[in-house]
Amino acid sequence: MRQGRHPGEALQPRRLAVAAESAGEYRLRLVAGTELHAGLVRAVTSLGLGQAAVSLIAGSFDRFSYLTGQPDASGARLATYGAPTSPPPPVTLIGANALIGSDGEGAPLLHCHAVVVDADGRVHGGHLPPDLCVIGEEGLTAHVLGLTKGGFAVAYDPETNYPIFHPAVLGAEEAAL
Repeated sequence: MRQGRHPGEALQPRRLAVAAESAGEYRLRLVAGTELHAGLVRAVTSLGLGQAAVSLIAGSFDRFSYLTGQPDASGARLATYGAPTSPPPPVTLIGANALIGSDGEGAPLLHCHAVVVDADGRVHGGHLPPDLCVIGEEGLTAHVLGLTKGGFAVAYDPETNYPIFHPAVLGAEEAAL
């Protein structure tokens, strides 16, 4: 088994959790031609939600790219994202999970990982970067669990040397938009 060590001191405890409550469950349908990140954030915030856990369960993409990790040659981190991989369209969604939390400035931010199959029948998966995934003619179905009192906010992580989502206790103004 391959093992790696992050450059910074590990948070103790490493498993972080906060209590959250449901702000409702929703089924959303995103239409063809919509960029995934912007469209999903817009749809969720239109429900008055600032925080959510999302499962993408059906749909396709006309344009799709994903990122996977690779060793960080600079040594500043254990790993970093490689160049985008863009399989041939159309790309059919197998499944995806996402979190909508807040960035360092308090604006909504989507973090999504997906598994898809391309036009040639090959399976692909990884982190979906903003602006590179456009929903196909089938549209896309999402199940959304809105969160209140607890959610996710970007914070610098000294162990990984990355700003990443951390569980966060939220005030009312942070949980709703």
